[in-house]
Amino acid sequence: MIVTVSEGKNNKIHIHIDGEYKATVDKDWWYSEKYRNYKEITEEELTELLCSVSFRRAYNKALDYLSRRPYSEKELAKKLREKDFPDEAIEGVIARLRELSLLNDEHYAEILAEQLYNNKHYGTRRILQELALRGVSREIAQNAVEALDKDDVNSIILLLERKFHDKIKDEKGKQRTINTLLRYGYSFSDVKQALNSFGNNSEEDDYE
Repeated sequence: MIVTVSEGKNNKIHIHIDGEYKATVDKDWWYSEKYRNYKEITEEELTELLCSVSFRRAYNKALDYLSRRPYSEKELAKKLREKDFPDEAIEGVIARLRELSLLNDEHYAEILAEQLYNNKHYGTRRILQELALRGVSREIAQNAVEALDKDDVNSIILLLERKFHDKIKDEKGKQRTINTLLRYGYSFSDVKQALNSFGNNSEEDDYE
């Protein structure tokens, strides 16, 4: 089989086999690989070439995603599958990024847990749920939460001051606020203690 290439826009090389288009890669990769010297190619070599091209394209797409925000391994793999990259290429890319410390679930979980706690003011349960949704393992998520410098009662009090101050003036509004704080992932005991400290609680039995 005859190999020919043509230059495209934006630093691209288009690969053709016996005149039929097969794939597109970036110039930097093409001219650094052995395939640039091929005039003819066997079926086995073509399979190898296309696998290498898939890996390169998946790797570049992964770097593009990571340039925008951090990802967990499972989250990034899912994004690449949505682009129809083959599983073999995705697995190779994830392994390579892990080797280069560009993908690290422990570090990702620590950063995200801190953001969710300090910016979203989520409690432990909600943070664990959010990390799980992003493909972080239970053990890694738990370690990230335990590493937080947190005071849940104080965090709830800040929420009451900033967001719910006008919503807890009557019992109906107070109960809605309690339900919201529970959805934030805080324990009922911490919510109750925060309300007591905030000075807006009714009789204690109302929240038991």
